[in-house]
Amino acid sequence: MKTAGIIAATGILLSVALSPAQATPNTDDINSTVSAGFLTAFATAPDTMTGVTLNGSTSQYSTGTATGWTVTNARGTNAAWSLSASATNFTSAAGTADTTVRTLPIGNLVITPGTVTAGSGSDAAPSTSAVTMSTSAQALVTSPSLGKGSYTLSPEYSLEVPANAFRSNFSGTVGSSDVNPYVSTITFTIA
Repeated sequence: MKTAGIIAATGILLSVALSPAQATPNTDDINSTVSAGFLTAFATAPDTMTGVTLNGSTSQYSTGTATGWTVTNARGTNAAWSLSASATNFTSAAGTADTTVRTLPIGNLVITPGTVTAGSGSDAAPSTSAVTMSTSAQALVTSPSLGKGSYTLSPEYSLEVPANAFRSNFSGTVGSSDVNPYVSTITFTIA
């Protein structure tokens, strides 16, 4: 009978050792909230524009490049966005001898946004084209959809100075004082 007891005990141990595990699955949720960021732009006019000398017969062009423009769309949507600009007419302030304010129309300024470079992980960069400026907002860079991420560009500015334009006014004595350059105020808007 001892043999039967050992065989029965061994059979019970083998059946416990070989039976499949009876573990209960353990599950849990992982939650992460993703909040919208902002739509921002950094845009400036060129630090300097080239000077021109009137020749009395053809238009001259004052040019410059604005570097380091950035547009960041961190809103987390496919909503359209547009970087626009409006500007005032160019004026050369009156001085003590040159007492008449001189003006060049803002329509003489063309801004060419150039190549837009998409940052790492951004949607494809939007295309652009040259824009003749106005006192009302003109779209410089537009993304109709899928414009998430960050973008950089360096627009070219070109101001046509007609052959019959007035020179810049002198602030004081003509020929021996500082000149009052033609100045326009540009307002950039991102929406």
